[in-house]
Amino acid sequence: MERLDRITTSLPDLPIDRRMTYGAMRRAIIGLPVTVSSAILPDGLWGCYDASNSVILIDRRLTYTAKRCVLTHELLHWKHGDDGCANDRSKQERRCRTQTALLLVNPTELALLERMYEYEWQIADELNITTQVLEDYRSTLDTNLCSPRRCGDDSTFNDIKERVLNA
Repeated sequence: MERLDRITTSLPDLPIDRRMTYGAMRRAIIGLPVTVSSAILPDGLWGCYDASNSVILIDRRLTYTAKRCVLTHELLHWKHGDDGCANDRSKQERRCRTQTALLLVNPTELALLERMYEYEWQIADELNITTQVLEDYRSTLDTNLCSPRRCGDDSTFNDIKERVLNA
């Protein structure tokens, strides 16, 4: 991979997937030109990416599930050559949250778990993701897959899920 300032000329495929634990992800990225370390981060910050040093920091107080989600999110910032984001509503942040959710959530498994469990935290726990990643995934579906423009009608997420499961 070659980087020129903030312009990425070729993006590497991340060697991680939704079946991996946090430890497996850490081992899989050893050859990438980015350093991952843990620290006690301030003000409820779970993770951050420092583009100037190519370093990802993850708060060491997090659970392994949260660390797994944060690592994926920060690796996506690295992959895209982001230099940071000003707030949670920035284009870069929304892109990374969406891509993290799409990378870590198996839609078939989610549909099954929604039939099994009542609470969001139970579903997230089974998927080895945070409830925030689950919310981001559902938000992505609601805005991308289930809009009248894409569905051709006023279908909701649950309507489309039922069509898929009963097909």
